[in-house]
Amino acid sequence: MTLERINRLQLQIKPGQYFYVTDLINIRYLTEFTGSNAALLVSDSNAILATDSRYEIQAATQVPELPAVIGRNFPELLLSKLQKSEVLVEGANLSIDVYQKLVSSLQHQFSSSVGVIEALRVVKDDSEIELIMQACEISTKAYQDVIESVRVGQTEKFIRNALEHRMREYGADDIAFASIVASGPNSAIPHHEPTDRELQSGDFLKIDFGAKVDGYHADCTRTAVVGKPSDWQAELHSAVTSAQEAGRNTIQSGIQFTEVEKAVNQSLTDSGYREYFTHGLGHGVGLAIHEDPFFGRVEAAKIAPNTVMTIEPGAYLKDKGGVRVEDTIVVNSEGYVNLTNLPYELLEL
Repeated sequence: MTLERINRLQLQIKPGQYFYVTDLINIRYLTEFTGSNAALLVSDSNAILATDSRYEIQAATQVPELPAVIGRNFPELLLSKLQKSEVLVEGANLSIDVYQKLVSSLQHQFSSSVGVIEALRVVKDDSEIELIMQACEISTKAYQDVIESVRVGQTEKFIRNALEHRMREYGADDIAFASIVASGPNSAIPHHEPTDRELQSGDFLKIDFGAKVDGYHADCTRTAVVGKPSDWQAELHSAVTSAQEAGRNTIQSGIQFTEVEKAVNQSLTDSGYREYFTHGLGHGVGLAIHEDPFFGRVEAAKIAPNTVMTIEPGAYLKDKGGVRVEDTIVVNSEGYVNLTNLPYELLEL
C-alpha cells in the first residue's frame, strides 16, 4: 500500500523535481508512518523519510520499504546534499518564517504546491473505507446506547462524557473530534461547546459525534427532543430531515456537487427555512475529520466513486433551538451507502 500511494504521487512529479512533504497527515497517508515528527522527500523515482531518534524503530517497523534518515534538521537531512533543483513544498503547511529559512539557506528553487496530496486522498481505497465503516459503526452503537439513558437534569457535559466513554468502550482509538452536545437554545449554535446546562423538558438535544479508528474518522449528527415536541420543533426537524433526504437522493458518482446543494437549498426554501442554514453542506472524511472535497468550494467538480463525505444541512433559530441531520456516506455508481444509518424520526426522550 505504501509504495502504491507514493507511486501515484510520483506520476505528478517531473524529472529533476522533488516534493518536500511536511504535513503529518499526508505523510501518514503516503507511508503509514504515524510518528509526530517527520518529513518526506519524494522524486519521480525515489522517496526517503526523515524523523528523529524517538521514532527510529517505529519508522523501520511501519515503513520498511523506505530508507529513513534520523535527525532533527529535516531540510538539512533531506535537501542540503541535492544538486540545485526545483523543490515543491506544501505551502499551506509552512509558516512564512520556515519558508524564508528554506529559501535563504538552501540553493534550490522552491515553489508552493497546494492540494496535490489532498486530491489523492479524496478517493478512498477498500482498506480506508473499511476503517471508516468501523468508526461509524462504533459511533452509532455508542449513540444508541447513550441516547436511551438520557434524562432530564443531566448536563451537556455529562452526556458528552458518557458518549465518548462508550465509543472508547466499543473499540475507538480516540474520538474523532470534540463531541457537540447542545440542549435547548444552545442547539441553535452550530458548533456549541458543551456546558453544565441541565437538560429540561421541551429541549432540543443536538449531538454531533464520531469515533476514530486507526486514524480514520466518523461524523454524525442527530437531533432529538426531550418529551413531546412542540409544533415548531416538529416542523423544523421535518424541514431539515427532508432537505437532507433531498440531497442524499441526488447523490451518485459523476454528479456535480452543486446539484446536491441545489436540491438541499430548494427543499429548505420550500419549507421556509433556507435563511437559517448558515454553514457548508458537507465535507470529505478520512484521515482528517474535515478534508477535501468541501461543498461550496468544488461546485463544478463531479463526485468521484469511493468518495467518503458528509451531508449535513441544519437550521438554527437564534435563542430558540436548532436542528442538524448529518451522515457519513460513501459514494458509488448507483448512489451511496450510508455508513451512519441511524433513524431519521424525531426521537422523543
